[in-house]
Amino acid sequence: MAIFVFYLVEGKISKNDFKFENEYLEYHAFWGFINLGSIKIWTKTDGEYVKSRFQMDSNPWLFFISIHYGFESEFKVDSLLDAKFLIYETKKGRKVVTIFERKDDKIIATQKDIKTGEVIEVLEKNTRSFYNGIAAFYLTRQLLGTGQEVTIPILIQLDVKDVKVTFPTENANIKFSNLNVKVKKVVGFIPFITEEIAGVTGDFIAYYSDDPAKIPIRAYFKTSLGNVKVELVKWDRKNWEPSWIADKNKN
Repeated sequence: MAIFVFYLVEGKISKNDFKFENEYLEYHAFWGFINLGSIKIWTKTDGEYVKSRFQMDSNPWLFFISIHYGFESEFKVDSLLDAKFLIYETKKGRKVVTIFERKDDKIIATQKDIKTGEVIEVLEKNTRSFYNGIAAFYLTRQLLGTGQEVTIPILIQLDVKDVKVTFPTENANIKFSNLNVKVKKVVGFIPFITEEIAGVTGDFIAYYSDDPAKIPIRAYFKTSLGNVKVELVKWDRKNWEPSWIADKNKN
């Protein structure tokens, strides 16, 4: 299999036929048999713009981890670079939002009190073009199965760091709901520690539905806790159901 290597510059890479649609996806994260919590993803689009929100919450009964973040971004369908990015969290009992925006050659982070609107802090730093975490999620769906190896510049707080990701053309098979499921695979390496999402670092692998929706089904990450599995548990996308369920219904 030929793998072409690119430093990711939008417009200079080949993409598949993925199309943005309104959808809801919900994932649960597992450390061994322990359910660590959920990741909920809402996508809304009018065909020109996309607005997406991620909500990440650890299970309240876990004493060794407490993660509660909301992430939000809005961007044009044909341009995921340098999109505005918001992080919602609670600090010392105070609900705050940090807004990341690129202006000229700088990234500016403005933190505000959600209730009062008070500006708490403004930081800025020179930067290059980037994909925020939400935009990168959709980018992997656009590149799925294209046979490319790319280096994706990801925004991490005020830094832009490179993540290498490979999108093989061949199909893979995984076991899901006691069935063998045909999927597309994504493999990559995160050369830094993302403390805000449970210390994710190192090698990762993800499996996506082998259909036009290209929905992530399962992923494995290394974290500060150890190896974590993230798996799709709920979904709502018009005219879509996982292929293994469709096949089961035909029998």
